[in-house]
Amino acid sequence: MFHTDYSMPIVALAQACEARGFESLWAPEHSHIPADPQIAVPRRRRRAEMYYDAMDPFVILTAAAAATTTLKIGTGVCW
Repeated sequence: MFHTDYSMPIVALAQACEARGFESLWAPEHSHIPADPQIAVPRRRRRAEMYYDAMDPFVILTAAAAATTTLKIGTGVCW
């Protein structure tokens, strides 16, 4: 799930996942990217808007953990 301010709220998503028997919920770590597209992408391709709006994975996963009891949480790369 790519968490933004216009995606499903993290607490609602975490509770829905837990209620449906999911084991875990993961978040990407693209919350800090260069604002200048020339730096971010040398060939001047535009990044998808969702990358600019990504929420901090540690903040949203903390909210998910606080709202559930059995759901495991994780990030894609950070460890």
